[in-house]
Amino acid sequence: MTVHLPRKITRRAFLSTSSKVVLGVSGVLLGDTALFYYGAVHGKKQDEPATREIPSSFVKVGAIEQLHAMTGYEKIFYTATIEDAWVKTPKQGFVYVTKDERGALVILSPACTHLGCSVEPATEAQRSRKKELFFWCPCHGAEFDIVGTSVGMVLPELERYKPLLIEGNVYVDISTPEKRA
Repeated sequence: MTVHLPRKITRRAFLSTSSKVVLGVSGVLLGDTALFYYGAVHGKKQDEPATREIPSSFVKVGAIEQLHAMTGYEKIFYTATIEDAWVKTPKQGFVYVTKDERGALVILSPACTHLGCSVEPATEAQRSRKKELFFWCPCHGAEFDIVGTSVGMVLPELERYKPLLIEGNVYVDISTPEKRA
């Protein structure tokens, strides 16, 4: 009976074969991942409808034509849902819509920057005393002009919301007021 011993492999042959196997497996895994990513991205683009759904935190303020035609201010009430991760919180409130001296829309939060009370439009008697006064806080008397700038006190301006034009209507994202310096 003859015994056949396995063929002896050299270190160079072992390293060469091992590196080819590792590179081959890496290439297959990398290529598979790239194809999966490519399919996920391009498949998602094809599945999206032509019109996007408006997020639940966006509030419709009104039609652009109506808002540009207004004089003074408008108090717009809203109901929205703020989504934070998996938590959905219903929110109700209102915003003031005015225009600045150039005619651009200004959408203001009614929350006073001092204590958070809701500011109110100033009365005619209050306006007759101060020409620039437009909103005032009934909690402590803070005063603001038509675009939310503090009048007579050193307070931050009222928060603004960036107007977003979607299909001829103006919306605001009620969850993110505009950051101003």
